[in-house]
Amino acid sequence: MKYLILALCVSFTLGLEFDRPCRTDVSAKENFSPAFYTGIWFELYNSLEQGFAECIDHHYTRRGLQQVFDVERTGINNGTRLRETAVVRVVNPEETPMRAILQGTVNRINGEVITYNYRIHATDYTNYAIVWSCVDLENNRSREEGSIVGRATQLTPAIYAKVDALLEEIGLNREDFRFIDHSPEACGLTQ
Repeated sequence: MKYLILALCVSFTLGLEFDRPCRTDVSAKENFSPAFYTGIWFELYNSLEQGFAECIDHHYTRRGLQQVFDVERTGINNGTRLRETAVVRVVNPEETPMRAILQGTVNRINGEVITYNYRIHATDYTNYAIVWSCVDLENNRSREEGSIVGRATQLTPAIYAKVDALLEEIGLNREDFRFIDHSPEACGLTQ
């Protein structure tokens, strides 16, 4: 199967644009545990305005006891498996309590290497995580980007209710995001 590289959490060309600079009031998970965050996360929703892939998953592998991850993200687009890799670091690992403010070095599809800053706003480590980032644009504007990821391809109604409440805390709602299809058909698991 052909492999391509795609942007780590969300594309830098799409997202939710606002007539304000990036907000500083979006919190990051405190007492962040890289050990508990390690593993597979399925991207359930993202803030892209148009789809580039379905069946998106993120594989976080921690480097020993460091606060550094090797991340592989894969997805399916028109029957082609897309793949990218990144090295992601906790920005202030010595901070007490440690917050989930992360910086990734991402290899893009065109061979360009970019830095991607994001934070995990909330996670319970076993069901969901809400990922958020912001990029300042010209003319005092900003573009917020985010995703909802889960340990499974679907969350229970109770977990979605919790995620919805957490999104509301930062002025977003699930309708701001695009659903990522993980059905067997979308993932190419049917004939």
